Amino acid sequence: MTRQGAIPIQYTNVTSLRVGAMDFGSDDTALNSFRRNVQRVPANKILLHDGEHNCKVIVVIEGWLATSKSSLNGEVQLIDFMLPGDIADPTSADGKTAGLNIEAVTGALVSVIPLAVWHRMLAESPRLARANEQVQAAERARLSERMLRLGRGSAESRIAYALIELCMRLRPLGLSDNCAFHLPLTQRHIGDFTGLTAVHVCRTLRRFVRNGLVETADHMDIRITNLATLSEIAGVEPERLAAEITPLPE
Repeated sequence: MTRQGAIPIQYTNVTSLRVGAMDFGSDDTALNSFRRNVQRVPANKILLHDGEHNCKVIVVIEGWLATSKSSLNGEVQLIDFMLPGDIADPTSADGKTAGLNIEAVTGALVSVIPLAVWHRMLAESPRLARANEQVQAAERARLSERMLRLGRGSAESRIAYALIELCMRLRPLGLSDNCAFHLPLTQRHIGDFTGLTAVHVCRTLRRFVRNGLVETADHMDIRITNLATLSEIAGVEPERLAAEITPLPE
């Protein structure tokens, strides 16, 4: 597979990088390994295909990535969105191939680290190992919440949960203010994320707007105007959810 647009660059102007909720500054040896492996990736670029040979870990520095699985007939289930500070180790149990697709939703900066180098970094940096544990635990919690709603939830509960989850995840990144945030997503993205058609997503969002639960503008600018009611529909307690699905500073 060609990788046009994935251009290695020297990330010399950055004096710190974030993994999970932890910042790694110039006094941390892990920073140099991150900087040596940075790539700039354009929007809609596929970084990795399901089943492709893979021996690398991807750390998001800026932008949004998405992980997904595709069926043989072309149906797509979007598994998760990767935001700044998130880590993807897509290697399957055979230790050789990727178990999912990874695509850039927006233009992004990522650090693509060979798996052997990553394992050495974890062994040499207890802080990085702890940050990695937090990121993986938060991801497991998110997947459990979404699996529950995909298997048992209504369309309204799935979309309500997705909006609240993304709001809670964007907040510690400074990208959600008073329940207002921008989603660089299409309704197809949200449909693939929630197991619904784009038409169903559109109808449900309109219903939320009519009922005064959310406001939308300019291609997915979102403001949750009634978090209490939206949380009842989603079946979550927002602050408890935030503590479970986002790595928190120690």
